[in-house]
Amino acid sequence: MPSVRRNSREPEMKTRKAGAIRIGGGSGFSNDRLDAALELVERGDIDVLMLETLAERTLALLQVAKRKGGSGYWDNLAGRLDMLLPAMARRGTKFVTNAGGAAPEACARMIARLARERGITVKVAAVTGDDVTDLVHALDPVLAETREPVSKLGSDIICTNAYLGADAIASAYAAGADVIVTGRVTDSALALGPIMATLGWRPDDNDAMACGVLAGHLLECGGQATGGYFAEPGLKDVPDVERIGFPIAEVRDDRSITITKPPGSGGRIDRHTVTEQILYEMHDPAAYLTPDIALDVTRLDLAESGPDEVRLTGARGHPRPDTLKVLIGVDSGVLAEIEISYAGINCVARARLAADIIRKRAARDPMLGNQTIQCDLIGVSSAWPGETERPVRDVRLRVAARVPDQTAADRLITEVESLYVNGPAGGGGVRIASRPTIRTYTTFVPRAKVTPRWAFVEG
Repeated sequence: MPSVRRNSREPEMKTRKAGAIRIGGGSGFSNDRLDAALELVERGDIDVLMLETLAERTLALLQVAKRKGGSGYWDNLAGRLDMLLPAMARRGTKFVTNAGGAAPEACARMIARLARERGITVKVAAVTGDDVTDLVHALDPVLAETREPVSKLGSDIICTNAYLGADAIASAYAAGADVIVTGRVTDSALALGPIMATLGWRPDDNDAMACGVLAGHLLECGGQATGGYFAEPGLKDVPDVERIGFPIAEVRDDRSITITKPPGSGGRIDRHTVTEQILYEMHDPAAYLTPDIALDVTRLDLAESGPDEVRLTGARGHPRPDTLKVLIGVDSGVLAEIEISYAGINCVARARLAADIIRKRAARDPMLGNQTIQCDLIGVSSAWPGETERPVRDVRLRVAARVPDQTAADRLITEVESLYVNGPAGGGGVRIASRPTIRTYTTFVPRAKVTPRWAFVEG
């Protein structure tokens, strides 16, 4: 990030060998740890910090917030950038994120304004074009889940966004953008774009695209690739997991990837942890579909090239699909969740009686009678229904239902709270949660009809 700070210090220049780029995976979701991302910038010797923040339903929830007067982007980003921007300016680190959500241009302007207020000169670009609402209405494509056209949904559509690839990100990076903010793109595109621009890789070079997509796939979940999700005491031990370092991918022009992490950080990188992350969400290892390539990992070679370091070669690519995946979010009512505890002698029987009371009373309620009420005994039957019971000292009853609106949710909440004094004996510790929910559907549109765009913005 070529920048000028208030004290006029120049960025610390990297000594990277030609034909390589180092990218740090700074988050696996919108509220991931800040200290690990900062460690990547300060101690990871990275060229690019990548923040992946946009889970499938997150964008729909941001659209809902935008309708209610919210920003439409990840609001926590500003607070995190208070820490990250000065460090990135000092180190000359560029920044790519999909935290723009439903408003990438507004998010990019916020970052440009924030940098200016802190005396940091930065070129900020926004990538748009993922909102394909008009196109979907015109084409009325078939939904993968129902095999019926979108027009048959019968629910209020909240968002309609195509998964874009890396082309626009690569163009913005090549044009000198220090910060690139996107809406809906594939997670791997956040890494592939800078890789394409740095190494001069073309979109029609299938194996090069495969290498870049694989690198992004290994980074997209943050600490999941460095032992976090791998950890299981006594079976798969991970050292210092409480201060796990996030992954770094060094991608070279020979189409090799080296996965490592900041020196001295916690976590574990070896063939096992990396293999787990490769297979994460990969339905077909011979054809992992992305907008940029169909990735084939069946002939990968993984070699432990040093402590906490794995080198990968052999990623292959098949031509990119002619269609783009589109995620459609619709209003799915309100999810109400209420919990109450029972403890001591006969606690399981009392909890079951409480669940029976709720079901019977809900069945007589005009607002709840046609709703499915889920009752789980956490610690007894919530994960393994029908399992042979062991002696239980306490049990927590969870009552949950997806209902049309908050009024119905409040009726169910009242029923569970009423168990305090209306039996069975000994209930306590009620906790209540209710929130609007989104249901997502998938469809596909022709790639040729979607136009990704990018532009520089000012704060």
